[in-house]
Amino acid sequence: MKKILLWSIAVMSVTTVFGQQDPQFTQNYFNRFYPNPAVAGSNDGICATLIGRQQWVGFEGRPESYLFTAHMPFTDPWLNQSHGVGFSVLSDKLGQETTFGFKVSYAYRRAIGPGMLSGGFGLGLINKTINNDWDAVDDFQVDPSIPDNGASDLSFDMDFGLYYKIPKKAYVGVSVTHLNGAVLQDEDQNAASIPANLEYGMARHIYVMAGYQTQIISPDWQIKPNVFVKSDGVSTTFDIAGLIEYQERFWGGINYRLQDAVGPILGVNYQMPGTGLTGGMLKVGYSYDVTTSQLRKHSSGSHELMLNYCMNIISKPKFERHRTVRFL
Repeated sequence: MKKILLWSIAVMSVTTVFGQQDPQFTQNYFNRFYPNPAVAGSNDGICATLIGRQQWVGFEGRPESYLFTAHMPFTDPWLNQSHGVGFSVLSDKLGQETTFGFKVSYAYRRAIGPGMLSGGFGLGLINKTINNDWDAVDDFQVDPSIPDNGASDLSFDMDFGLYYKIPKKAYVGVSVTHLNGAVLQDEDQNAASIPANLEYGMARHIYVMAGYQTQIISPDWQIKPNVFVKSDGVSTTFDIAGLIEYQERFWGGINYRLQDAVGPILGVNYQMPGTGLTGGMLKVGYSYDVTTSQLRKHSSGSHELMLNYCMNIISKPKFERHRTVRFL
């Protein structure tokens, strides 16, 4: 449907597009940093995550999303305050539309009660490209109303978020992406000298996330329910998931996206041998979405693979100087 919409947009001389433009992911429990910069440094170690998603397999022009994120905490030596930094790289393709984004994030972290409250912001660049491989509805060779050179523009992008986490217990966060509401535009002057201006407005997206974990049966078994809500003010997606983890090694569960999809999530944790960069925890997760909307007639579902690697930061021992009357 969006491919048809983009084709219609190109026919008009001046057009503005709004909608839920951020990519869709299922394993949101392991992907909190991308939509919320305040999550930076919340794992008390260096964490990197790679996600690849093929949505609505079998549907022509389906979404294909690839995301890499990394973040870590640090303490400044002057005020002894806790901070977090990180970055993300996104590649997202949907029909004729391709999105590439790069963002760096910062979070200020402060202990409050049993947990850590953080506020953060992300700054970066976003590039939108509308390709020129249009589908013809008849046998015409060139339609002067369609910009045959495609369209592309680069713009500044900004996010903001708040996040509170009680380690191994609960978390809650709220954030806004595309806070500056960037407008990407391209003016194409084709061979027929008919101007075709494409204008793409980045709608602000509001995210709300929350999760909890507790033991069931015995300490070997942990249940981790979580919710993830995304809205651009026009449409809203609501995900609810329940994960069960055994001995902190194997985990699985079900994710349900309201009026869109339902499916299993499976994964394994592996403690790498060694210390430092080689002694972290590797998580591998896979999810399969069974489409429940009308698109199920044209799609065989969605596949998503997640790799996450976290390592503890080894602090160098501090040496304190003391004066003694023997060595004045």
